[in-house]
Amino acid sequence: MRILFLAPALALACHAQWNLVGDARQLGPGVRLTRARNDLGGAMWRPEKEPFAAGFDTRFRFRISDPGGLDKGADGFAFVIQNHGNQALGGFGGAGGFASGDGIHSGADPGIPFTLAIFFDTHKNDEARDPSGNFLTVAMNGHPEAVLWPPKRLALTKNLPFKLKDGKQHQARILFQPPLLTVYLDDHTAPILSSVVDLRPVLDSEGKAYVGFTASTGGGWANHDILEWDWRPTANSTLSVVTSQVTFAAHGCLPDRNLCTPPEARVTPIEAGRYRIVLPAHQPAGAALPNPRQLPVQLLSATGIVCGASGSSGSPSCSGPHDRIVITTAQGRSTFSIEGIPGPRQGFFELEVALDSSAPPQ
Repeated sequence: MRILFLAPALALACHAQWNLVGDARQLGPGVRLTRARNDLGGAMWRPEKEPFAAGFDTRFRFRISDPGGLDKGADGFAFVIQNHGNQALGGFGGAGGFASGDGIHSGADPGIPFTLAIFFDTHKNDEARDPSGNFLTVAMNGHPEAVLWPPKRLALTKNLPFKLKDGKQHQARILFQPPLLTVYLDDHTAPILSSVVDLRPVLDSEGKAYVGFTASTGGGWANHDILEWDWRPTANSTLSVVTSQVTFAAHGCLPDRNLCTPPEARVTPIEAGRYRIVLPAHQPAGAALPNPRQLPVQLLSATGIVCGASGSSGSPSCSGPHDRIVITTAQGRSTFSIEGIPGPRQGFFELEVALDSSAPPQ
């Protein structure tokens, strides 16, 4: 196994940069999130919120050592993005330090709301339908009243190429190019996990959130160590993103999609001959507006992201609205649809259009 070490300037030597919570403590240049004792939880956070809307690229070295107790070691650690605060800590046991409960009883300890976690899970909780005791999952917590056990899983990898709790140092890379999140481990060139993720539910109005790590033990235990961490937010995104002026409430998204997908299209008049259109990805018929004179349609602006089925690379196929919007005018209606993205699709485009009354009818 080849370990890619991080530049010394980006290591964890300056602990004043981190808020250590619960059982977390300094370990040389790194941080030990939990000791190898039962029923512990620990977290480390950057003290200020970081920008996320344009994406990020982060790498870290970790080690899980001295496992014992239930399943010869438990329960794992998570890379976490959250908007609850820089002193946040969730439940112990299977909760991983970010979810609710102790891994068995959901009401035992509150979880961290408004959270996205990439959880390196080392114990198979049958009641949570875990696929193994050595897997990776992307999980999300929502509003404080809706933090459930187990948390909503957006994606998972059932078995990893090495044993997480083998006592060895490993390297992880997590790359987020909105809306695609990809995880790499050690020197594997192919991603271990790749999934569409909508971060907006866990970001504030400026596209920012707290970032760090959590870990937990329960009936099984281990040392969970973050040895080095390189954090790099992205300045600009290569894909257009949905503006904050969407015309539907966030709770109007379909529940079985990772990207917000409105249940139906919406056409809203702005002024005479001008409309705002929300075009959901999953509806083949798209949206339509009345155009009895069959006037030409001008596309004034278009934002959003739509993702379809995985391509040959194993990654979902995602696109902004450029060259994806088809406008057809016939029988007194102008119809809007999405082309060139394989199904099943999720996400939406938001358009502003105008009927050109100065041009001759089509």
